[in-house]
Amino acid sequence: MHRIDRPRTPRGVPWKVAAVLVAAVVVLLPAIPAVAVPTARAEVRAAECVVEVPGGSRCGELSVPISREVPDSAQAMLPYVLVPATLDTGRVPLVYLAGDTPLSELDVAALTVERGLAADRDVVLVERRGGADAAPTLACDPAAEAFRSALGTEGSREERVTAVAAAFTSCAEGWQEDGFSAGDFGVQAAAADLRDLRQELGYARWTVLAVGSSAGVALTAAGVDPEGVEGVVLDGPDLGAPGIVSSGGLEAALSVIRARGDDRAPTPSSPDETETSDAAPATASAPILDTSWSAARLTAASEALTASPHRTTGARPTTIGGDALLTLVSHALSDPTTQAALPVLLETVADGHRAALDPLAAAAVDDLSQGGVLGRVLGCSTAAWPGAAERTDPGTPTTTLLEDVAAAACTTFGVATSPAPSPLDRPLLVVSAPEQDAAWASPPSTWSASAIAAVFPGSGAIPTADSSCASVAVRSWLSEPSSYRAALCAGDDAAIPVIDAAAVSPSARWVTDTTGGGGPWLVLALPMLFALVAIGWSIAWAYRLIAQALRREPVQDGLRLGIAPVFGASWAVGAAALLLRDGLTNPAVGLIGVPAALPWLSIALLVSCLGLVPVWEGAHRGSRVRIAAISALWAATALWTAVYVLAWW
Repeated sequence: MHRIDRPRTPRGVPWKVAAVLVAAVVVLLPAIPAVAVPTARAEVRAAECVVEVPGGSRCGELSVPISREVPDSAQAMLPYVLVPATLDTGRVPLVYLAGDTPLSELDVAALTVERGLAADRDVVLVERRGGADAAPTLACDPAAEAFRSALGTEGSREERVTAVAAAFTSCAEGWQEDGFSAGDFGVQAAAADLRDLRQELGYARWTVLAVGSSAGVALTAAGVDPEGVEGVVLDGPDLGAPGIVSSGGLEAALSVIRARGDDRAPTPSSPDETETSDAAPATASAPILDTSWSAARLTAASEALTASPHRTTGARPTTIGGDALLTLVSHALSDPTTQAALPVLLETVADGHRAALDPLAAAAVDDLSQGGVLGRVLGCSTAAWPGAAERTDPGTPTTTLLEDVAAAACTTFGVATSPAPSPLDRPLLVVSAPEQDAAWASPPSTWSASAIAAVFPGSGAIPTADSSCASVAVRSWLSEPSSYRAALCAGDDAAIPVIDAAAVSPSARWVTDTTGGGGPWLVLALPMLFALVAIGWSIAWAYRLIAQALRREPVQDGLRLGIAPVFGASWAVGAAALLLRDGLTNPAVGLIGVPAALPWLSIALLVSCLGLVPVWEGAHRGSRVRIAAISALWAATALWTAVYVLAWW
């Protein structure tokens, strides 16, 4: 076995070498570059589209730190879609921020191609951090059931709001376990995301178009990225909790709707009145309104529900108490069709007809307890901003249920109010409906001295979604903000006629079944079959009667046999005409019941049923089976009429 001999080092040499190394390090340390601590940075990469996009579009994901204050924070993923301009004009691109609608639910083609936004500029649509298609997502499923229970009457208001706050707490704890908090999703962080996306996509500047609760993000972006924001468009801005939450705001909004129905519209600015010079752009001023009618109707309907709470139908029944009515009405203001039915809806609720509240309750619970969580977090960020609080009624000292829930969310989530941004020094266009303008505590001019406000009656929460004129106004402003003139179109093109109580016959079953999963076509299947049989029978009867007359045969018996088919066809054609007329010109009627003339038209159906008597009297034995089937169809249609039209159930 061989031993490997190693050379020995003399004693004392290691100490000398060490001393030399230490001296070298001390001398050379300033010259050694510092090693930076790895920090999360923004970057984009191609990804699958989460929504159907027009040809030529590019989809990707923006990776940003969840917490802007923590260097080694985990990353949030925000999907985006880039729709290139149809014509390369070199104009400043547009970035689109939806409200509480996820990117996957947007009709990108309609927004960019049909509405012409991408005709002469690139359009980027991006999901906000915390949105449904982003990762992580600010979802709070436990709040849905808690909020549904809060609409009822079990327990005091404080107990019900406490239950909702407990659901919010459980969600906040779950988010904390996942490494983030609601405070990471305020307007400041979202505005920084826009800046990072612009830089990563290589755009020098762009214009921000924000919908609903994204308004705070857009206004903040101008301060976070002053060199990159060319201008701002606010489409139905909402700086508070989703919806108009205060009783004063609701009363003002209802007054605008009632005045529109009575042809006594107040006088906020309209597109035709916003023609301005370069030096003096127009702004909308809130009209002076008489809210006494609105307050009286809200009080009467609320007292009726307090005395007799309503239990909704459907897969998820909800008990609606009196203090929940303001929440439902607040949500109803966002939809033009429901908005036009509100004056009569309040009357019918006060009179005991509550079925029309069923679809409102279902939509409000879904939007305000699930999809509205991110919007509520953003509302906490902007709670102290000018225009964030709606008008309050001095005679109403108590807060509404939605105000209490919004306050509980801000407290539970611990979202601090962001500093109000300085007034913009760049172009600003505010597109809204008179209802929103009437409810704001301060006009949009507080956001910018050069703000242009365009008001579109009946357009609901998102004017450009329902008003073609609003879309034209936005495109006109984008083309040249400094020389913008009012759009040459009808400013009330989105306004659905406000229905009158005399125009509708309340029908709970009609409202319940036509707004269900099957929709109106399932409900109309039986009368449509009746119409086909009655019209076919009438044609065959007329042919035989004419043939008998030409042969100079007696036609007295033939005339009696035509009572059933002729009057049946008359009822079917008349009912179809009434429903089609209201469906095209006054769709709000269907949210309360059926056209007022339809019950009277049912007299024709009654005569038709009586006309089956002579048919049976002259029937041959071989035709009785066919006549029995026809009689069964007539009886079923009469029962359908009693249930849906005459509301006998």
